[in-house]
Amino acid sequence: MTSRLLGVWLMIVLGDSLSAQTGPLPPVNSKARHDYVAVLMWHDVVADRKEVWFDTTVAELRSQFAEIKRLRCNVVSLDALYRHLDDGDALPPRPMVLTFDDNNRGLYERAYPLLKEYHFPATLFVHTNYIGVTTSKPHCDWRMLMEMQNSGLVTIQGHSCSHPADMRLLPPAEVDKELIDSKALIERHTGRPVVAFAYTEGHYDDALAHAVARDGYKLAFTEDWGNAGASRNLLMIHRYSIHKRFSQALNDLIGAWRGR
Repeated sequence: MTSRLLGVWLMIVLGDSLSAQTGPLPPVNSKARHDYVAVLMWHDVVADRKEVWFDTTVAELRSQFAEIKRLRCNVVSLDALYRHLDDGDALPPRPMVLTFDDNNRGLYERAYPLLKEYHFPATLFVHTNYIGVTTSKPHCDWRMLMEMQNSGLVTIQGHSCSHPADMRLLPPAEVDKELIDSKALIERHTGRPVVAFAYTEGHYDDALAHAVARDGYKLAFTEDWGNAGASRNLLMIHRYSIHKRFSQALNDLIGAWRGR
């Protein structure tokens, strides 16, 4: 092969490889863009004294769940959200998805009883290096996670292995390790596929979103608030942090559905 032909061949191969990594991410189904869906995110749930500003007390969470019920919002599962965003399947009016990040033990001890009381489905995004480990806070172990999953209310999904503060800054090989190893470990313990990822501390960009998709995830959640159906694609789904925007999430959702 001449040097010119070799150069052309390399351009084709490398171009195809680059296209595979930077091409369009899976789109939100056009049918799903007509309905407003609010995805909410909490962190730890504590008894009464907040250790960090983004903790939620039991009293606050109970009040929030009561308000969701009073406004006749329909809390739907992660699976239902995926079918809606990917295939355009219909959701009930005023749909809402509940998510919790970081796997703190307060989710088992305090959030889970309220989920059962209200019969609300929820998704826990778990960083696998800290399962059953105490850092600044204790985290759920596999027994707790499996009990919650076996209730039929809770889905366990990915949040990396070690929870890097900003995965955009990691070398590509480390990004893949964080994504692939955590996904595989959760699937091995739970016996269920991990299809969703929550970006650590909400940091993401196009390159990281492509890595998440390449490593087998179908959905990924940001901390950019707004209608999930209006997200750029399935790897950049809008999510409300309730520590700042609980009331706004409800107002946006109810306002969008008013008069239907």
